[in-house]
Amino acid sequence: MKIKVLVFLLVLALVALPLLGGCAKAPAPAAPTPTDQPKEEPKDDRTWNLQFATFWPATDFQVAEGHMGWAKEIEKRTNGRVTFTFHPANALLGANEIFTGVADGAADLGTTCPAYTPGLFPVTEAFELPGYKNDNALVASMTMWEAYKTMDLLQKEYKDVKVLMFWATGPGDVMTNKPPVRKLEDLKGLQIRTVGGTVPSMKALEATPVSMPMSDAYLALDSGLLAGILAPTDTLKGFKLAEVINYVTKTPFLYNIVFMKVMNWDTWNSFPADIQKAFTDVSEEYVEKYGKLRTDHTEGGLQYGIKEHKVEVITLSAEEQARWLKQIEPVVDAWIEKTNKAGLPGNDVVKKVKEIDAKMSQKYGSYGK
Repeated sequence: MKIKVLVFLLVLALVALPLLGGCAKAPAPAAPTPTDQPKEEPKDDRTWNLQFATFWPATDFQVAEGHMGWAKEIEKRTNGRVTFTFHPANALLGANEIFTGVADGAADLGTTCPAYTPGLFPVTEAFELPGYKNDNALVASMTMWEAYKTMDLLQKEYKDVKVLMFWATGPGDVMTNKPPVRKLEDLKGLQIRTVGGTVPSMKALEATPVSMPMSDAYLALDSGLLAGILAPTDTLKGFKLAEVINYVTKTPFLYNIVFMKVMNWDTWNSFPADIQKAFTDVSEEYVEKYGKLRTDHTEGGLQYGIKEHKVEVITLSAEEQARWLKQIEPVVDAWIEKTNKAGLPGNDVVKKVKEIDAKMSQKYGSYGK
């Protein structure tokens, strides 16, 4: 009997052991091995070939030296992931179509003048008014760029595109084949090739503005249809005007044309951060480079005219220059009045431009002298 009881208890113990083990706490999982290696981001190896539209011919120094140098630097800093196909001389879009064409995606990016689409950029017009110090193209370029970065009104005008950079022609001079312009009265009635925002100034000075493409100016001057032209002096060499121009009257306060390089927003947003940074950095650097490039070619064209074609340079006295400035004051007043009526602070804009122009003239005005 005792043996049976012992056997029964032994069997019962053997059955209970697995059940008791099941109630025991499970061992903790092994801790992961620590590592100092960060998680790798997936590599972005996409490439882009961007369609670049411009109205300048491929031979123009702003394309051959400016655009091409800028593009090569972008390609270098993106390790070849971004390349460009250029469409110069209005091949893809006309000069007055480039801004809207880039905004709509007909081109990835382009360069043109705000003045080619009148009415779209009322605040930008302030930079093309007469009367600023406007020492050289570098000053004018840095003035426009600084203003864009600090003026909300300007940024709103370009909200439909990604602005990469601005630059500007800087001063233009009254250049004549005959007669020389030594005082205000000499300009009266002369047929002067004039464009854009400079037309009101020439009217105020009692010249007769004539609108025509720069490509037609040589023959018009040679035939006597024009007495002169208001333009930067790089044209003396670039457009061979030194062959038909005898006098250059220095009038830096009369002329400035703004240029822009802009990109389609969808194109911009397709880039990762490192490529966007490359565009931003290179473009910031090239504002100054374009300004220096234009200043160098403007002075180079003038020296070419003097040395190769005996062009005479006429510098107005301070008193004579004051007479010209007094005569064109109504042009600025009329622009301010028009801008105020449109609900924009015309007075404040002109004041701001003058402040920045003076600041940049002090910093960059001696370049090239």
